[in-house]
Amino acid sequence: MLLRISLIFLFFASFLFADLKLFATKAKEYNDTIVLQNPVIFYKNSIIQAKEGIIKHNREIILKKNVVVFYKNSILHADLLRAFSSENINLNDVFFYDRKLDGWITSKTSVSKKNKIFFNKLYFSTCCANDPDWYIKANSATFDKNNKSLKLYNLVLVINKVPVLYLPYFYANFNKTRRSGLLRPYIGFSENEGILYSQPIYIVTSINTDLEITPTIRTNRGKGVYSTFRFVDSPNSKGYLKVGEFIDNDSYYIQNNLANKKHYGFNLRYDKSKIFFNKDSLYVNLKYANDLDYFYLDAYNYKFNDVYYSDKLITSEINYVQTTNSSLYGTYLKYFIDTTQLSNDQTWQILPQLNYHKFLSKNSGIMNLIDVNVYNYYRKLGSNFVFTDILMPVSINKTFFNDYLKLKITETLSSGYGFYYQENSKSSKYFSLSTQFKLYSSLTKTDGYLHIINPSLIINIKNYTNEEINSDLINVPDIQNYVSFNLFQIFEKGALKLNHTLNETYYLNTDKYADMENKLNINYKDYSLEENNKYSVQQNKITYNNIKISYNNDKYNAYASHVYQQNVSESYILGMKYNINTYKKLYAEYSYDLDNKYIKYWFLGVKLNKKCWSYDLSFKQTRIPILEESGISYRRDNIISVNVNLRPLGGLNQTFIFKGK
Repeated sequence: MLLRISLIFLFFASFLFADLKLFATKAKEYNDTIVLQNPVIFYKNSIIQAKEGIIKHNREIILKKNVVVFYKNSILHADLLRAFSSENINLNDVFFYDRKLDGWITSKTSVSKKNKIFFNKLYFSTCCANDPDWYIKANSATFDKNNKSLKLYNLVLVINKVPVLYLPYFYANFNKTRRSGLLRPYIGFSENEGILYSQPIYIVTSINTDLEITPTIRTNRGKGVYSTFRFVDSPNSKGYLKVGEFIDNDSYYIQNNLANKKHYGFNLRYDKSKIFFNKDSLYVNLKYANDLDYFYLDAYNYKFNDVYYSDKLITSEINYVQTTNSSLYGTYLKYFIDTTQLSNDQTWQILPQLNYHKFLSKNSGIMNLIDVNVYNYYRKLGSNFVFTDILMPVSINKTFFNDYLKLKITETLSSGYGFYYQENSKSSKYFSLSTQFKLYSSLTKTDGYLHIINPSLIINIKNYTNEEINSDLINVPDIQNYVSFNLFQIFEKGALKLNHTLNETYYLNTDKYADMENKLNINYKDYSLEENNKYSVQQNKITYNNIKISYNNDKYNAYASHVYQQNVSESYILGMKYNINTYKKLYAEYSYDLDNKYIKYWFLGVKLNKKCWSYDLSFKQTRIPILEESGISYRRDNIISVNVNLRPLGGLNQTFIFKGK
């Protein structure tokens, strides 16, 4: 039974322990010293308990043996706790755990003052405390209990008992509240552009806005800075403005014969819903750049991804859409910058496109929808063009033989009209009517197995067409007379599962068959077979085939595939994954070109994923084709990818590309 020791006479002389309540199973007083057994202390938001306790001169509390402190989301174990006041507490042999950071700290000695805990000679990790996969060893640290931040001084990162990194200082904040500071840097390496280093600086400008400034350098190429201003101006909207500039070194600019030494641009993105009505939205995505290098040199492109060069158009859009229960009204504006042109005065812009769409509806057994578009093609120099098109399919469904057979008849009207309104030229127009008959069924049988089969036969007939096209801005719908057969089926019995799809189309006007598409997936226990092929009836041969055989269980995943594409390539791929344990796996893949008799690529990697950390390390060698004056050549690149994440501190995600000759 706990005895409550009245603080009225124990601590009346000291205001330092006001609001403190102390209980113990036994208490004895010797010469101004009170000895306690199993003391329990309640102080504000803390609960402290221990095996033994001493109160000296009504001013100092000493707790010994299995001292435990509970504070909100934190728990602390210590062998000794000495409190001179509520703001000055010393502890020995400390083990500290906080739920917010989901990590622990052990320290020989520590001091708790107000809302901070100071640790000396400590170890920190979020892994299992018995044998952690990684931990940080530091001379000292400060943990702020209010904002859940941890400052470490003179630290060494140890992974699998091997020291890998020394830092004089490290700051980690586990509170998700926004605050200004440095974000994690981005580092990359390219033999052509050197070492890339980008350091984002994050600034909280208001409760609804923030600013990110990212200086970036590529040691062999140049330097620049990109800035992003993000904002939320209402509960239904958000946006950002990004601007930047990168300046090449003179040597790089001259050596690579670049069109521009400075690469600059901006991107404004804004989304907003419920503007004037309950179901309307606005989308704005405005872009400008003097060349595509502006996007490639973005500070976050630390992997030197050159996909930005594939599209030569920079597209800006403003879209406004309003929907009702039955219809959609849209206004779309598109502005294009063709980076292959010195001037875009003759580049076509769509300013605007108006759209009306009536959703599919059913009245008296008849289904129909309507889609109408009006395009205004504009350019600064030259004549402009207006074009209107309409698409209106009307369908009716009938069933026969107790729903075993179904018939769907669809009549489709497609029409368009356009003209240049700044010159006397001929107008463009087209009008077509087509009818489609679809016979289909859906059958299911269960008799110790499951079999679902969905066959369909489609007959499409172009009834009437009339067109007069005098502009390359019009794409007339290609309506053909054809007969198409489609089959989809599922079969399951025990561990055996089969999916099958078959499609074939015959074009009546040209008397030609499309390539027959056949897809088959078979799974039996740990084995699977996937095949996707296309067969040309005209050539009486397979034009495309992709077959993959795999074996997959809790330990292994091995697969082999063969890919053939007529007049393009033929290759095979071998791959495997080996699960070393629940968390760790090895993976590898190898691809060989059968046409040209060379290795396309191979890679090998190891991946780990645990609660406290994850990593993915891989090496890849790949063959890259290059077009030269003498013909097509190639180079062999070596790529090292490193992705390490120490949860919740963050990590490293880098790719190093070593381009061959």
